[in-house]
Amino acid sequence: MKSNLPLSLTRATLVIGAVLLASCQNFKKKPPAPPPEPVKAEWKYPGEWTGGDKAISHIRINVDTQRATLYHGDEVVGWTYVASGITSFPTPIGEFKILEKIKDKVSNLYGKGYDAGGKLVNSDFKQGRDVIPPGGKFVAAPMKYFMRLTGDGVGMHIGLISKPGRRASHGCIRLPSKMAPILYAHTAIGTPVTITGSGPDYKTYLAQSAAKAKANAAKYASAKKKLDDASAAATAATALAPDDPNGPGPKPATGTTPATPPGTPPAITPAPATTPIPAPAPVPASPPTEEVKPAVPATPAPKPGTVQ
Repeated sequence: MKSNLPLSLTRATLVIGAVLLASCQNFKKKPPAPPPEPVKAEWKYPGEWTGGDKAISHIRINVDTQRATLYHGDEVVGWTYVASGITSFPTPIGEFKILEKIKDKVSNLYGKGYDAGGKLVNSDFKQGRDVIPPGGKFVAAPMKYFMRLTGDGVGMHIGLISKPGRRASHGCIRLPSKMAPILYAHTAIGTPVTITGSGPDYKTYLAQSAAKAKANAAKYASAKKKLDDASAAATAATALAPDDPNGPGPKPATGTTPATPPGTPPAITPAPATTPIPAPAPVPASPPTEEVKPAVPATPAPKPGTVQ
């Protein structure tokens, strides 16, 4: 069938159709992801401070590169490696401010669990999720130079960064021990902190945290019941039967003791008789000293015929 359309209009229609087809094909394809930011030589761990006594007016943290850039106005005055939350405990993304500063803070959630003998039984102990063995103790994790960013506990503080460039925390932003005091000294309450990269926004983060709290409560209840059952079983295994000769003696039957009439003075239980202690035997007196008199000279025998 021959078209009655002008040749120019037919060609234009074909061109538009080709453009639309190409556009649809391009629309279906996802744009390529930007290449990761290369690690430069000057990014040697742990960081760098060039601001002297200048204040930090803004902090920008990228959780994909695990680095924070420090600004004084528009001037970059330093940078530092960080370690943000792992995938299962992500750091929220968005605009925040420093709400609180505590130099010697410790965590009220995370730490280490020890048994009654002082042996470490849980190096990643969390309150409300894990159970301390009977007689054991919880030692809170240190969070020195803490700078709070959210009301539920996300903040910046000194923390272990064993593999720079990788996520490592439970949601907080760990700082190297050499850089945390610098950030703490040069920031003020209200300093803006922008967190960018791959992670949930704060609203999504709160919903995820609520779900985890519910799961942790169920896990804690299960662990507590298991511990209580084990303790009860151990007690039952060591208990003696009522007729065991090694057990306590039989108890008197109840209801056999006559009631005491009102007004009767309480019976006085006599004190147990005491065995008299014999008096000590008298020490015999020393015999009197006998006086020795000098011998009397013997009287000479009388001579015969002499009257005495």
